[in-house]
Order: sequence, then structure tokens, then C-alpha cells
Amino acid sequence: MLFITNLFEKFRGRINKYYLTIFIFFVMIGFIGDSTFYKHFQYYKKINELKSDIKIYQNKVKENKDKLNSLHMDNESLERFAREQFLMTKNDEELYIITP
Repeated sequence: MLFITNLFEKFRGRINKYYLTIFIFFVMIGFIGDSTFYKHFQYYKKINELKSDIKIYQNKVKENKDKLNSLHMDNESLERFAREQFLMTKNDEELYIITP
């Protein structure tokens, strides 16, 4: 605190009150309040993360659409999917589940 008071006393006569007011205004806008530079940086970072998540989910949607189309076109793939995912069997088959 002593450093600040010494600095203020040193530049007291040289500092224009308008420049000081403008400087304080920019400090308040930039670092104090709800819309600060730090928050803008955080929002920018979050937006980039969400954009990358959107790309990942768009790829997953495309893969799932391709799987769905293949299930609609081919009965063998539909049967294999039902056996693997829902553990379905034919009437004369037995199912053994082996877990690690």
C-alpha cells in the first residue's frame, strides 16, 4: 500500500484527472463486474468445447443412422443385432452367458 501512495504522490501533478477517470473506467469494465475479460475467455473456451462435442455427437448420429439402414436392409444383420444386444435365441438353442 505504501508503494501505491508513493507512486500517487510522485505523479500527482503530472496525471490529468480525465486520463485517470478514463483509466479507472476501463479497469472497471475490464476486470470488475459480470462482463469481464476473464469471463469472456471462459465463455470462449466453453463454446469451443461445445463445438467439439457437437462434432462428436454428429458423428455418432451418422454411425447410428448407417447401422439402422443396414438393419432395415439385411435380415441377417438384424438377427445378429438382436442376438447380441437383447440375448435372443431360437426355440431349440440354449444361451450361456460368460462374464469376466
